[in-house]
Amino acid sequence: MRGKLEQPRGLIEIISVEVERIDSEYGELWLSYEYSCPAGQYKSAMVLPIYNSKEMTNLFFKELLNEARHLSEMENNDLCAVGFNVANKINSMLPIKNLCQRVIDVLQSGEPLNENREFIDLCTAGFHFKNADLSLSSMGFDDRFKTFMSRARSKMEQGYYTIAADDLEKANILCSTSPLIYKLIGICHRELGHLDLALEMFTKAMNLGDKERDTYLYLSEIHFFLNNMQEAERILNRMLEEHPEDIRAMVELANIRYQMDAGYIDVLDRAFSLDKDATQKNILQTFVFKKVGHAKHRKTSLERAAVLLKIPEQTIRLLASSNRIPARTFSDSDEMILDEQELQSWAFVYRRYNLLEDEIQRVTANPAGHKNQSMAVLP
Repeated sequence: MRGKLEQPRGLIEIISVEVERIDSEYGELWLSYEYSCPAGQYKSAMVLPIYNSKEMTNLFFKELLNEARHLSEMENNDLCAVGFNVANKINSMLPIKNLCQRVIDVLQSGEPLNENREFIDLCTAGFHFKNADLSLSSMGFDDRFKTFMSRARSKMEQGYYTIAADDLEKANILCSTSPLIYKLIGICHRELGHLDLALEMFTKAMNLGDKERDTYLYLSEIHFFLNNMQEAERILNRMLEEHPEDIRAMVELANIRYQMDAGYIDVLDRAFSLDKDATQKNILQTFVFKKVGHAKHRKTSLERAAVLLKIPEQTIRLLASSNRIPARTFSDSDEMILDEQELQSWAFVYRRYNLLEDEIQRVTANPAGHKNQSMAVLP
């Protein structure tokens, strides 16, 4: 009886491999890689224990095959009996093995890694097996830096902040004195909600000489959300020394003083006298009337709020549902908690700067309109 001479093969092709991180403390090499398989084209990452270049390379291909097989079988049950292999293994194995051996050698050299050009080279190394011109390892450091910065900005524009931060960290290895890199890393961490890391990055950017207005604003905003109001105030005062007529800084400073129960109307009045439209816009976008970290509330009922504000109850409900008025709600309850002092402050500011009637007309005309979820986020 004759059997099959060969088994159908599921071909995998490695497109690129790139070093993500070399962790000397834990003895780990992190690689990202892009490949195609019967299920499609993917980008993934794995960690290899640093011990023997041959075994590290074998482990890489073993894990790659397992991942590609799993993805392909998920996509198509008919592939369960199909054999898989890497079509360009011969061309890709030696560069990966050499990379692993170089990592082992540089870690065993005993030289300070942050001063070791070979280590810097390895941390920013990579191979593109379909287009040699895209291989990081064939580029000079300047071209690698430009590549990382370009990729990071593109990913940030698409909202992929984790991937962008990885590219920026590599750019930082090549140029550790650039305030721009630290600021961009800070923005990524800010968008990901890593406030402590964002604070560290923005502070480093400022220490390296960054005087840009948005860096001041980012840094003060982080302190605001961490309830470090005095530090936020100090940063905004420094900003106004550099940019004395910046409307955004004035509105932010007024907001900080409001949070600290200090006088703030004089700051808003000055901003309003300089640029009415910009002041109104920034109050609408950024002024937070809810007290940050304020545990004790002077609660008031909806009925009393309507009397205090001289606004119908239904309008207050609409304003609250659109996040246009300081009100707190809970997901497991329909109760709306209103603070008397916050409401009065909100109404006072909105009336003083000619915003209240427009807000009421907007929610009345569009009761199911857009909810403003980020009143204190930079544009």
